[in-house]
Formats: sequence, structure tokens, C-alpha cells
Amino acid sequence: MPEKTMLYNISPVGEFIMSFVIVTTRDNVIVIDGGRPEDMPRLREYIGGRHISAWILSHAHSDHISGFVSEMKRNGGADFDIGTIYYNFPPYSLIDNHDVPDYEYFCRELNEALPSFNEVLPIFRDKTHITLQGETLDIDEVHIEFLYSYHSGLFANLMNDSSLVFKLTTPNKTVLFLGDLGPDGGDLLFQESRHKLKSDIVQMAHHGHMNCGMEVYEAISPEVCLWCAPDWLYAEPEIPQYLEDREKLRSMGRIRMYGVALTRRWMERLGARQHYVTCNGTTMLEL
Repeated sequence: MPEKTMLYNISPVGEFIMSFVIVTTRDNVIVIDGGRPEDMPRLREYIGGRHISAWILSHAHSDHISGFVSEMKRNGGADFDIGTIYYNFPPYSLIDNHDVPDYEYFCRELNEALPSFNEVLPIFRDKTHITLQGETLDIDEVHIEFLYSYHSGLFANLMNDSSLVFKLTTPNKTVLFLGDLGPDGGDLLFQESRHKLKSDIVQMAHHGHMNCGMEVYEAISPEVCLWCAPDWLYAEPEIPQYLEDREKLRSMGRIRMYGVALTRRWMERLGARQHYVTCNGTTMLEL
């Protein structure tokens, strides 16, 4: 058994993903998201047949949960020994709400991964827990507190702003996972939980771009940043081509959207001393 809690930020096989495995000192596992179908063999390698005490699904985007869904479709998740699956996704019935800034985009968000998840949900429903803000979870020496969960009414950046945000605490380290939280969700996180954000390590929200504001990262004040990003994204300018039409973004209610260069400047000013990026391979940290 490992002498210390181990964290693995797993590099993708293909496109960018978010995939974490935490192994406790009693050889139990916490999985966060997992990536796409092609990433599942690599995920299984890091799990190594261990019991998965908690599988946390941050939000319903394909780069985060389509691998999990594919395993459930393939054989009901038989390759994994899963205890409890934690999530809190927006209801698909929101599709009938036309009073949103950009209904076409809103529908794309709801249809990207949520229908396929709902399709396989009966297979594992008895293992699920709809996770609420303020709940806590203890797995061996690891304590988890959920600081943010789905808030109704955030429509401009629906799925990203429904990300579970949680703080993982071991006897030696704290790690904050931000999922793909965007500016509006970040505002609520800061308003409601700013006094709990300080952490040694942070998973950079939304792969480092179009994410929560500097005030959130200032409250976290991390020493170590974990970037789930390919090289092209990590090198992204402050305003890449797809964010140049600022008028269109305003019409969508997506005002504070910027590329990775801005986030990297924030972290430099805040004094973060180590940056681990998945384009350079899987990161292994002792917690």
C-alpha cells in the first residue's frame, strides 16, 4: 500500500480531457471525471483494479464524462469496482426554457453529453448520489468538502457553471478542483465560499481559459497549478480568434471570456511556483 496519498493528473490519449485518480494510503481510489472513451484503457491502468470509493463527475461535457458513459454502455462498468458516483447535472427539461441569452447554444450544451448520460443512468442509479453544496465526504485519510454545485438560473454558460467544486484535504496538502467553472459560477463561488478556498494546489478551471476570475485564484493562493491542457491551449493568447467577436459574446451573455495568456499572467502575479500541464505527460504528486 502507498505510504502517502497519491494524485495522478492523467494526460489524454487524444484531445484534451480532465482525468484524475487519487489513491489513498489504504489503496482505495477516488476518480474525477476520466475523459473520453479512448482514455479509458489508460484510466484503468492507473486505477489498477482497486476499489473506487468515489467517482466524481464534475459536469456533463464529453471531454469529462463520455468515457464513463461509454463504459456503462459497453458492459455496465464491469471493469471498475465502483462504490458511489457523485454528480449534480442540470435537468434536461431546461431544453423547454426559451428565455435564455442564446437558445441555440443553450440547446447544444444540453445535448452534448447529458442525453447519453441519462440513457445509461438506470444501469448505475442505485450507486449515485446527487451532490449538494456543503456536503462532505471522508475516504480513508482524504476529506472532501463540496463548495459549489449546480445553481439554477446560470444560463449563458450552462454546463461549465454547473461544475462541482470541491476541496480535497489530506494530513499534508489541500487541493481545490474547479472543474470547468466560468466567470459567473466563479462569482458565486467567491461570494459563498471565499473563506474556504485557500489551497496548496489548484486544478485550473476550464483548462485555464474562459474561466473564473482572478479574485477566485487570489483567494486560493496556490503554490501548484494543474493544467488539463494541450500545448496549443496552454500557449493560447489572451483573445484567440474564436473570442474576437466581443459583440456576439455579449449577446450570448458571455462577457468575461479570455484565453489562457490572461490566466497565466494572473498566476504569475500571485506567485504560483509550479505548473504541471498534461501536454507534458501525466503528473504524479504526493499529497
